[in-house]
Amino acid sequence: MTQSQKFPHPWPAPQQLWADPPWILSGTSVTAWFEVDSKVVANLVSPSFQSLCGKEGVFTRLRFYDINFEPRDGSKEYKLQMSGAFKEAVIAFKGSFAQAGGEYSAFMWTDDDTYIGWGREIFGWPLIRNEITLTGHTWNSSSSDDTWCQVKSNDFDLSLTMDDASGVEQPIGDGPNWLTPRRVIFPAGIEPDRHDLNIVRPTILEAGKFSVHKGNVSFKVQDKSVISGLNPLTTPVIHRHTNFKICVGDNVETVRGIR
Repeated sequence: MTQSQKFPHPWPAPQQLWADPPWILSGTSVTAWFEVDSKVVANLVSPSFQSLCGKEGVFTRLRFYDINFEPRDGSKEYKLQMSGAFKEAVIAFKGSFAQAGGEYSAFMWTDDDTYIGWGREIFGWPLIRNEITLTGHTWNSSSSDDTWCQVKSNDFDLSLTMDDASGVEQPIGDGPNWLTPRRVIFPAGIEPDRHDLNIVRPTILEAGKFSVHKGNVSFKVQDKSVISGLNPLTTPVIHRHTNFKICVGDNVETVRGIR
């Protein structure tokens, strides 16, 4: 009987950019919730996405993160070797794919190549490198300035200002599903591409503190930009979430062949 061939580790190559999932993420986020034109969203995303709307349009968030990450598994030395940090900005829409509800992160920017690697390769998140600036009290406890966040590119400048003094602490509920549609392409066109859906369900390890604030959002976007037309139609509500710790990658479902 022919013995099956065994391939030694590492597979497929010794060039190791990131550790295998799951990962532990800890840090802080500041989020602006508002509504945007539903017709603009419909023209941007897959028709398989069913958006959730309020009085003016689709419930939408602009979120900024400051995150430390490390693999969940492995020795102390390995975790230290494969750990890192990143800043991130995300535009996401509330809605559902294939009857799975959650938040669809359609536009994502970060300042870290390692996070781009595992975010894209494992989950299919549409991460690209960009300039992100975080200032004020939330990000620097010694600062007396209000919290300010910005993601800026050649064709857009998005910023969020939070009134730190207006915060009202609130209890933290269960987190939403993170929805990511993926297009799987096969080599040489031997068969049609396949449309899958990854449903990531983060595990809350430490809830942290959550508060609701007043603030404002500025969208300066050129007409040629892919996010043109996503300017807020309602007064934003700002959420601050500090000192949280979650596990990402331990609970993921893939739905294949989405129509």
